[in-house]
Amino acid sequence: MARPLSPEKRQALLLSATQAVAEQGVQASTSSIARGAGVAEGTLFTYFENKEMLFQELYLHLKRSLAETVLPDYPHDADYQERMEHVFQRYVSWGLANAAGRFAIARLSTSGHISDETKMQGMQAFLEVSRMMTDGVRDGVLVDAPIAFLASLIEHIADSIIEYVQANPMDAERHRQLGFCVLWRAITR
Repeated sequence: MARPLSPEKRQALLLSATQAVAEQGVQASTSSIARGAGVAEGTLFTYFENKEMLFQELYLHLKRSLAETVLPDYPHDADYQERMEHVFQRYVSWGLANAAGRFAIARLSTSGHISDETKMQGMQAFLEVSRMMTDGVRDGVLVDAPIAFLASLIEHIADSIIEYVQANPMDAERHRQLGFCVLWRAITR
């Protein structure tokens, strides 16, 4: 009978893969990922069928981590600006706390290695945010643009704020608020 898989080893592999992909992209070797997790390379393949499956799982793991930060206390009944600020500020908080995760998601997203199915799974947790944006466009609050375009703008402005706050931590709260003001002006009518 096979031994049960260890959640701790799986987590260690995902953490190591996050760091490796953040630093090296999809060229990160399975041997370096296993070494970073403190396990043999063969152990990695006990948990993930192959490198491609590891990347799919890593992408979903990081999206779940982001959702666990962004979605708690989401103000469903608030106006568009308050809901958007909630999403923006929580994304910035996650990015500041998870630099490697932020870089790994970006690298995986543009690598061509993440399947459309995996991307759709990763977006499931964010359907409420997507609906809010769709409704905002329909109601004339947000600019009439594709949701993917608006999401890209939000992500890029948030990433700029994350990088600025990391470089200038003394006035972080002010810069976060300025970042949201810039974002709100960029996406509203």
